[in-house]
Amino acid sequence: MRILLAFLFCISTLFSKEKPTEIVLWHAFDGFLCEVFEEIISDFNHHSGAYLVVLKKAGNYQEVVEKGLDAFSKKAHPHILQIYEVATLSAMEKVDTFLPVDQLMLTYHKKFDPDIYIDAVRGFYTSSNGQMMSLPWNASTGILFYNKNAFREAGLNPEQPPKTWEELEKFCQKLHKAGYKGFTTAWPAAYHLEHFCCWHNLPFATKSNGFDGEGAKLIFNGPNQVHHIRKVAEWQKKGFFQYAGRYSEEPENLFASEKCAMLFQGANRLPLIQHNADFPIGVGYMPYWSQITKVPFNLNIGGSSFWVMRGFSKHEYRGVMQFFEYLSSTEIQAFWHQKTGYLPITEAAYYLTKKKGFYKDHLAAEIAVLEVMGRDPTSNTRGVRLPNYMEVRNVIIDHLEKAFSGELSPQEALDKAVEEGNKLL
Repeated sequence: MRILLAFLFCISTLFSKEKPTEIVLWHAFDGFLCEVFEEIISDFNHHSGAYLVVLKKAGNYQEVVEKGLDAFSKKAHPHILQIYEVATLSAMEKVDTFLPVDQLMLTYHKKFDPDIYIDAVRGFYTSSNGQMMSLPWNASTGILFYNKNAFREAGLNPEQPPKTWEELEKFCQKLHKAGYKGFTTAWPAAYHLEHFCCWHNLPFATKSNGFDGEGAKLIFNGPNQVHHIRKVAEWQKKGFFQYAGRYSEEPENLFASEKCAMLFQGANRLPLIQHNADFPIGVGYMPYWSQITKVPFNLNIGGSSFWVMRGFSKHEYRGVMQFFEYLSSTEIQAFWHQKTGYLPITEAAYYLTKKKGFYKDHLAAEIAVLEVMGRDPTSNTRGVRLPNYMEVRNVIIDHLEKAFSGELSPQEALDKAVEEGNKLL
């Protein structure tokens, strides 16, 4: 299907007879996501004339970053590198490797306005001095999925998911009696600490979770976080919660096989989950503890952004600018959002999608958007941006697992996670 867009290239570009200049992008997309992205790239190349974006699948998220940095040291690097959110601060620190996106755009496109991007999305990729460092692309956040048939069997209203953790506990009691585990979760550190802290406006680390510069320290071992982990560990013993590892596949399998009635996972995973599940799926917001806050705040994002690598000509950078302008256009953002379930990175794309009535049949997509932009971000809700965070996150999960299994008390587990994690920062 052709993508409709209102994107203008200069007349000389459209009618140039010269061989187009290649703009190389290394990425980690595969499967359906790669197909949609390739369709977008094909449309850009068709309209450009002067530039040809060339995609290279360079492995998973971590491999793309590693290969890109290694290639830069050998001067064999791409123009654009996809970097996942966990490695954002590391990329920001490599000032000799990456060209800030706002510097690029303001040099070659004088009307560039970073304010068109949703605050929570733009803010994550903006340095402490206010410089937008990369172009957000596939941003996502977590929502609640639930099995409507399981709710019916348990005597629950299949159109009313739990709004609070207190309600979720009561739902789990009924679901357990009906033969189900209550819920499972992907990415335990993300859902039970990172998202949890943002949703309740609680600090995860000092210096605004690392956004205010160097020297941040983990502080997520406060009484509210301990209370939540204590309840999750308690639910594990009761059969209300089923821990299923630290990644995405097994939790999704438990949900799709109808062993767990609820799942916390990224909204963008809905198409895949629907493909694997043979039952109607309901969606809802992330629950909150009403004893901590009467109204939840906003969630942080996951995903990745596009970083511009140094070492190319002005002509090539002009092509990167045109490509980024195209990716940020309202029509393309709306298309990507509607096709994949990833967040639109601009408010205009959200309102266009809403105007067309898309959310009437795709509630999960709008829930994710509203979780991120429903309230203005605070110093606690922009997410986590810390050095060496991939390794730190593994340490956190190690100790969460010990809390869930009962090997350590929740307080001991979080205290040790903070202590050991801070040694790695």
